[in-house]
Amino acid sequence: MPTTDAPGEFPAAFVDAVSKAVKDQNTPSKDVAVALALGWYLAALSHPGAVVTSAAAARGDLAGLAALTEGQVLEYCASQVEVACARLRGLVEKSGLVLPELTELRASLATDGRQAAAEHVDACVIAVLGAADFKLGKAYGVGRGLLNLTTRPRDHATIAHHLTEDRLAPLSAAIDDLSSVLEPHAGHSVRASIHEWHISIETHSHVVRERDEAWLALARQGELWRALLSGEKSGLDMLEIDDYLDAADRLSLRLRTVARQLVRKFPGLVATALLLFVAGIVLAVVFRDSAGAVVAGAGTILASVGLTFRATGRALGGLAAKLEQPLWGAELDVAITQAITLLEREDPKRRDTAEARRNVAVALGKARN
Repeated sequence: MPTTDAPGEFPAAFVDAVSKAVKDQNTPSKDVAVALALGWYLAALSHPGAVVTSAAAARGDLAGLAALTEGQVLEYCASQVEVACARLRGLVEKSGLVLPELTELRASLATDGRQAAAEHVDACVIAVLGAADFKLGKAYGVGRGLLNLTTRPRDHATIAHHLTEDRLAPLSAAIDDLSSVLEPHAGHSVRASIHEWHISIETHSHVVRERDEAWLALARQGELWRALLSGEKSGLDMLEIDDYLDAADRLSLRLRTVARQLVRKFPGLVATALLLFVAGIVLAVVFRDSAGAVVAGAGTILASVGLTFRATGRALGGLAAKLEQPLWGAELDVAITQAITLLEREDPKRRDTAEARRNVAVALGKARN
């Protein structure tokens, strides 16, 4: 049955095109999340400083237990390492490899040999996980790198000399490589947040002042990054209603830009519709005394409008089908990045979406110390 090019068909053409879009979803890997957690907590045990002041102790649930001792935090981290190894052991053994035993590490927690024992286990785990599955090895390295990056190495260390590009670049690259097996919005948002810290330091921004509060915020920042990457926390859970509204405003601007590009991309279609429309008006005005000419002119106008609506509907529908999810997802990534990055805003006129979390981070850090 022939179809009629009419303005009313625009919504149908739009919906039909959108409905045909196929949205592929990446499946997060639980094993990758476990490997990342293993790297994080084992790095805390091998860190030379006090574990109670490390990023591993910056969890809200731990700090809320009122002044945890060093021994309690060590016990917590060791338990996390044991659980992670138990979950990965079967998968590793299928590859003909074996994870190291943790007996010596457990026995050394309260001794001076704890760091050496943890470093030995760390070296074994890196070799085994990397050989069993490159994604597991890379995830382990990300967890390990995050802990070391967000924990103050010594009392007099400065953030500018600690958060260098040499430390940040490999970590960002590894997170980028793992994005497809991480929770939605986690990889992109965390990588962008790391970049925000790097740019602020590189430009000597006032938002990263060298003071103890900055290190406390950085430790909590590491915990937020870890929680998102491991799937313990959903990126969308970090957003408030205003964050969604801001994302919608940015998406609206993007779509208007796409619409302008669409007009420029199909100049022939626009010119044809415009010529038909003008021709219809000319016929109707010049030959207004002729009923046939008026009817012909009206038909030409309707044909041009129908052509415009239908063709535009199909074009926009196809474009929306391809861009709808990626563009909205990208705007959500931006919103999550702003919500989790515990830095003041460069522009004081912009809404500081992370102010409350930044204040909590400092309060938690002071409670630990």
